Amino acid sequence: MSFGKSISIARKRQDMTQDDLSQKINYSRESVAKYENGTRKMPKEIYPHVIQGVDDPELYFQSWQETTGFVSIPFFNGDNIDQHPASLAFLVKKETDEALEQLEITCWSKPARSKTDDEREQMKQVLIELLDSAASMINLVACICREYKFSMKDIFRAWNVSLKIRKFNK
Repeated sequence: MSFGKSISIARKRQDMTQDDLSQKINYSRESVAKYENGTRKMPKEIYPHVIQGVDDPELYFQSWQETTGFVSIPFFNGDNIDQHPASLAFLVKKETDEALEQLEITCWSKPARSKTDDEREQMKQVLIELLDSAASMINLVACICREYKFSMKDIFRAWNVSLKIRKFNK
């Protein structure tokens, strides 16, 4: 599916018209329509404005993939995923337990340059488990935002402020 089509679907999920979005991003409705139907390529510099204007949890995931390629957290919408907060909370616990177990059995005392091929493969497995855990957590955040009609943008903004207060980032 094209990114323009993803924007259209997300906009409709948020009960927005093309006119509503165009007013939020200060572009014409006609431009929004052309971006959505693919007759005009959306300039990269307006991606953040469009994505934040729509403020749809699933669109954030799709935009991460669109802008970074494979280095992104996917939106969990597969056949084995129940998009209910309780189900995703259970998944978070399961994936986090698996990641913590991998962290405990991994040798941390040797520097990377001294590790054997088997130990390096084990470290890759740790990374996969950590990504599974992180992805389940971010999907739970998105699910709760959608369920409670919280703005994911506002939640991330508040979280970033808390990170700065705790001096986790600058």
